[in-house]
Amino acid sequence: MKGLSKVFSFTCRQIMGGKNYKGWTVVLALLFFLIPAVLMPLSERNRPDPDEAGHESDAPRSDEDYLARVKEVFYAAETEDGYSWNSLQLIDSIPVTRCSSAKEALRAAEQFGKGGYALLIREEKGRYSVNALMPDDAETDDLNTAMACANTFANLFPQLLGEEMQITSAQKAVLNAPIGIVYPEAEESDANAALREIANIALPYLNIMLIYFLVLFYGNTVANQVILEKTSKLMDTFLISVKPKAMVMGKVLAAWCTSLLQLGLWIAALVGGCSLGSFLARSIHPNSTMGILRFFDFLGTVMHFYSPLRILIALLIIAGGFLLYCSLAGLAGSFVSKPEELASSMQIFQLVLVASYLVVLLTSLRNISSAPQGIAWYDFVPFTAMMVTPVRLLMGVIPVWAGAACLGITVILAVLVTYLAGKVYSLMSLYKGSVPKPREMLKIIFGKA
Repeated sequence: MKGLSKVFSFTCRQIMGGKNYKGWTVVLALLFFLIPAVLMPLSERNRPDPDEAGHESDAPRSDEDYLARVKEVFYAAETEDGYSWNSLQLIDSIPVTRCSSAKEALRAAEQFGKGGYALLIREEKGRYSVNALMPDDAETDDLNTAMACANTFANLFPQLLGEEMQITSAQKAVLNAPIGIVYPEAEESDANAALREIANIALPYLNIMLIYFLVLFYGNTVANQVILEKTSKLMDTFLISVKPKAMVMGKVLAAWCTSLLQLGLWIAALVGGCSLGSFLARSIHPNSTMGILRFFDFLGTVMHFYSPLRILIALLIIAGGFLLYCSLAGLAGSFVSKPEELASSMQIFQLVLVASYLVVLLTSLRNISSAPQGIAWYDFVPFTAMMVTPVRLLMGVIPVWAGAACLGITVILAVLVTYLAGKVYSLMSLYKGSVPKPREMLKIIFGKA
């Protein structure tokens, strides 16, 4: 299309060279980078180290950690099996002393002091149990240590029982052989399933809010670029060397590209700032439990749920939908001749956006994770598809080909709307008077005015 590349490059330079564009881009990018990069390590610096002595860690302690506190074990056996139970050995480095009764074992442990613990072997109807004996006023750590002793001894009990029974070496090998457990294969663990469910609930709302505010924020920029030459009295000169359709399309594409570039720079700055802040915070406390660090870990886990191809197509659908709304803003700008009239012309653009937003909230969003009839209608209506289909594609509700088809329909419609905007721009070039009403707009479009 004649003059398209020149209009595109000229408009890009004009937008990116403006003080507002450069100022907002640089200032917000610096803020997005510096705020997390500075505040996260500063916040972590004022937090206690989870690994310091006296500070409870969120990670549960194992039996081995508790057994390190054990100095000697006293035990008694209340059984009717006739076994001597003199071969009990908990850990090679921990002495074990046999007592005549449970009271004697508990008294011996109390007299021993810190590190002394008591156990009792009991038998009821041929069933054995190992009991940890502790006084009523025992501390939590002492109770956990006594339970660790009982658990460890219970794991060794088959070997001990085999020695008491004086079974052969071959029988002992069979008795002590590990038993394998085969679990049915599952697509993902319960933890991953819960994370996926959280992501599937949050993503639709985040996607809708992103697109809604993105279109509102940049829509006026596109419309103002389309009417720029009308206000500067250069329109007649441009129309001689550049076709109206090429001019409108070049301006819409330029505004679309510069908007995405600005948004991309802000996102890159935010990601870079968060990455640097996370690195500095973890360098201060490697095992930090800061909430925002856990949130970043959650995001990293969620990203592994979705295939790169689906992520790419979803992002392209969002970009294509944004292009469609930019084309609508360009169409609205084609009807007016000065900025003062733009508000009335943009009403159609805003009505389409709000109507799509309400339709998604009231109907589509309730069925976003399911499609009773295969593929829902709103996946192929571009105005609603850009708000719903990217998430449905990520969740695997629709196949990849449906996402690609949605992207194709959206881009084709955006091109057609831009072509229509160029035609209106040409027809309205000599129009004088107030902004035409919707019925008059249709007559202008179809050449009946």
